[in-house]
Amino acid sequence: MKNFFIINKVAGTKQGEQIVKEQVEKLSSEQKAGNEFIFRVTSRPKEATEIAKSICDTYQNEEVNVFACGGDGTCFEVINGLIGSKNVNFGIIPVGSCNDFLKTFPNRPFLKISEQIKAHPIVIDLIKVDDEYSLNVANFGFDAKSNYDQIKYRKVFKSIKKAYNFALLKNILSPKLGDKVEIKVDDKLVFDGKSLLINVANAKYYGGGFKCAPYADCQDNLLEFMVVKKVSPITFLKMVKYYKKGEHLDNPKFINILKYCRGKKIQIRGKNDKEIVGCLDGETRIKKEFNVEIISNAINFILPDVEINKYQ
Repeated sequence: MKNFFIINKVAGTKQGEQIVKEQVEKLSSEQKAGNEFIFRVTSRPKEATEIAKSICDTYQNEEVNVFACGGDGTCFEVINGLIGSKNVNFGIIPVGSCNDFLKTFPNRPFLKISEQIKAHPIVIDLIKVDDEYSLNVANFGFDAKSNYDQIKYRKVFKSIKKAYNFALLKNILSPKLGDKVEIKVDDKLVFDGKSLLINVANAKYYGGGFKCAPYADCQDNLLEFMVVKKVSPITFLKMVKYYKKGEHLDNPKFINILKYCRGKKIQIRGKNDKEIVGCLDGETRIKKEFNVEIISNAINFILPDVEINKYQ
């Protein structure tokens, strides 16, 4: 089996290339038997998509493994190059600053290549947003704006966490907080008003650990949709702790400010011809309208077995 490692060398602590190559070198001869290991290191944005497409074009008649080595952004680029290739198994080596998708699968040894190469793939869904594909969560509004802003503040704070916290504070206190939107789920109007944030989820977590979609299942052929109405900064600060823990959907405090449902197709349109800020697995997109749909059984995902703690 050919195993391709598409490595974002500047992701996370910038040690991803070293980590991946050292692990492969340490594999036993038995573990290496029948396997070939090929490394592709990116040097610019969107190159991971190009590399993934090239692998798919070259090995159309052969089963291969392709591992995205980086964070959520690297995974986003790789799956957009693999889409449509049923002979390819997609895996993740989490050496980036944030790997929220993997939080849906706790206690799995994603960092151990020895476990990854012997794992069996499962077939999972993807989110299609216009002409791009998202693995984890597509979000719109306040939190998407905060994600966009934190990129600008990283150079100032020298820390992603500090930059993101500052961006959150800046946006929640903004007099322009909220977007006037019209939202349809499966062609039915479900929201028409001013929203604070909107999530369309395939998996459970985003934003570095916020459990936005506690009931999400990336194999159920459905999107998890949620919109939160615009609220005051004080109300937001009181509620955000429940949202982070994934306790918002069944919490009576959210009854009057939250709309939740499942569906296969979602249209989000800015009213009065206004643009909306969107975020696809951390990648910013700004448009007047977003069309989102579930792509069922879209990709083979390499899922290592649950790791058992021998000391338990």
